[in-house]
Amino acid sequence: MSKNLQIVQKISKVLGILSKIAFIMSIVGLVCCIVGLVLSIVGGLSPELAAKVAKEDNITMKQVSGYCLSGLLICIVSVIVAKLHKDYFEMEQAAGTPFTAESAKAFRTLGIVNLVAPFICVIAVAIVNSIFKIKVDYSMDGSFMTGVAMILLSFVFAYGSELEEKVKS
Repeated sequence: MSKNLQIVQKISKVLGILSKIAFIMSIVGLVCCIVGLVLSIVGGLSPELAAKVAKEDNITMKQVSGYCLSGLLICIVSVIVAKLHKDYFEMEQAAGTPFTAESAKAFRTLGIVNLVAPFICVIAVAIVNSIFKIKVDYSMDGSFMTGVAMILLSFVFAYGSELEEKVKS
């Protein structure tokens, strides 16, 4: 294994660990949002506590439900994206190289997901904001350019895969 490939594999291993952590944290956030939503609906959350958590003086339980629902939507998207990243890095580590046809295809899929998922999330959160008359700010900081970069890099992986196939045959 070349020194450069060893470096790529070490970076991939670190990113795989970070994606596992992101996946676990997204699941924790998802569970917390579900609990908050259920408590706000069934009345198990006091308006005083809700006001402290939301950092607003006058907040209704309906608005608390809206905040929890927005958080839930964001966490669902985060779980999906983090899971796909985790799966990609596990696959790449098992292959020992990103230069396989499967890796290139999976990385391109990740790029597309990084482009599309945040747009869907922004629209869904905006709808919840308007229905519940709240303000949850969800931005797509960097996801567009990350998605574009991943798609471009996937073609580099595909080309590398083709070159390896030529060398083998």
